[in-house]
Amino acid sequence: MKLLNTVVATAATLMVASSAFAADLVQTQAYAHPTMFGSSVLSQQGEGYYLVGDKKLKAGNLLSVQGKTNVIIESTAQDILAVLKANAKGVFNANTPVLRSEMAVALVEGLGIPYSTPKYQYKDMSKSHWAYKWIQEALGANVMIGYKEDQTFRPDQKITKAEVFATLAQLMDAPVNEGAIPQFKGYEMQEIPNWATRPTKEVINSGILDAVPHADKVASEKYLTTEQVAYLVSALSMNQYYNAKYIASGCELGTVKVKLSERVDARHDNIGDTFYAVTQEDTTVSGTSFAAGSKVKGEVVEVSRPGVGNPGYIKVKFDSIQDGSTKVDFPVNVAKASVTTEKTTNVVARFFAAPFSAAGRVGAVAGRSAAAAAMETSNDYERLADNYSNIFANTLSLQPVAGLRSFGKSFLTVGYYVYDIAKLAVSGTFGVLYEFGDEVRYLILPSSTKDSSLNPGDELTVVFNK
Repeated sequence: MKLLNTVVATAATLMVASSAFAADLVQTQAYAHPTMFGSSVLSQQGEGYYLVGDKKLKAGNLLSVQGKTNVIIESTAQDILAVLKANAKGVFNANTPVLRSEMAVALVEGLGIPYSTPKYQYKDMSKSHWAYKWIQEALGANVMIGYKEDQTFRPDQKITKAEVFATLAQLMDAPVNEGAIPQFKGYEMQEIPNWATRPTKEVINSGILDAVPHADKVASEKYLTTEQVAYLVSALSMNQYYNAKYIASGCELGTVKVKLSERVDARHDNIGDTFYAVTQEDTTVSGTSFAAGSKVKGEVVEVSRPGVGNPGYIKVKFDSIQDGSTKVDFPVNVAKASVTTEKTTNVVARFFAAPFSAAGRVGAVAGRSAAAAAMETSNDYERLADNYSNIFANTLSLQPVAGLRSFGKSFLTVGYYVYDIAKLAVSGTFGVLYEFGDEVRYLILPSSTKDSSLNPGDELTVVFNK
C-alpha cells in the first residue's frame, strides 16, 4: 500500500496544466482486472493515468448521452470545475458550499458571457482577487448583483440555494405551476423562503436539477456545493427554457445530427483514439456553414473497462467539423447529445472481430497479473533484504530487542508476500475466465454492452454553443 501511495503522490506532482480548461483534469484509463481483491497496480503512460483494480471509476454523475448511459460527453460542468481548480488554488473545494465568486465563474464560463462594463463598482472588489475578471463579467451582464446598502459584492460569502435558484430563474422562461413547490425526485424541497418559491418552481420544472448529483442533499441542504452549481449551469446552457437573449450578445445553441462511421466502446478503445462521424443535415458552427456529409472528428478522453460490478464507461469529445478544405473546431466542449437511432454490430463483424479481441484481453489480463506478481516479488525481496540488514545492524549495535523486532518483520514480509501472490493468482485466473466469457457474451448478445458503446450507424443529435 505504501508503494501505491508513493506512486500516486509522485505521479500527482507530474501533472502540468496545459490550459485553463484542462488544468488539474486527469485522463484516466482503467482496466478491469485483476480487480477481485483490489490489486494495487498503477502506471503512468503519456498524459493519461492507467489503473488496474480501481473500483471507484464509474460514470457516476457525469453527463451521459441520452440513450447511452455509460457513454459520456466531455461536459461544460467539468470545464467549469477545471477553471476553478486552476485559479482558486487553495480556496477551492468542489464539495463545500458554493461561494459568490465561484458562482460568478460558473455563470461566465458555463454560459459564455461576453464582457461588458458593470453598472456598479463595489468597494470590496480588488483586481488582486482571483475571481475579479469573472465577477466583473457577471456584473456587466446583470446575471449577478452586489449589496447596494453597503456597496459590497462579498465574493467569499456563501450563496444560499434559494439565491442560486433565483439567479438561474431569471435566465429561464420555464413554466410555473400554482400551489406548493413540487417534489424533486421524491424529496421535499427545504430551506426555501417565500420570496424564492417561484424561482425554485421554475428551476425544478425546467429539469436542469436532474443533472445535479446527490438529489437528497439538493433538497435538504441550505447550500449547494460548487460541483452541484457547475452541473446546474451546464444543464441550463443546454436547456430548452434557457433564454440566452437575456445576456448581451447571448450564446446561440446549435445542433448537428451525425452518424457514427466506426465503433467506439469501453471494451476496446483507449485514451487518445480518434473517431469520425458524418453529418446528416446542413449545420452552422462558429458562423461557418457545413453541408450534410461533412466529417466530424472526435476523441476518446477517458476509459473505464467493464468488469465485475462495474459496467464501464467511455468519455468522448467532439473536436472539429470539416467539409473539404473548410475546417472549424467546436468553440466549446459539447455538453449534450442524444441517440436518435441505435445500431448493433452485425453478427459477421462480431464473429471475425471476437478472436482478436479475446486474445488481446485474455493475454493482457494474464500479462498484467504476471507483471503485478513480478512487482510484488521485487518489492518484497527488497523489503526482506532490508529486514535482514536491520537484524544484523541492530543486534551488532547492541540493540537485541530491535534486532528481534526486525527478525519478526521478516516473517510478516514473507507472509504478506504469499498472501499477495495468492490474491493475484486467484484474481488473474478469475480475470482470464471473465474476459473470455465476456467476449462470448458480446458475440451472442451484443446488446449487453450497448450502454457503454457507440456503433457504426448510430445516429446522434449533438447540441453545442455556436
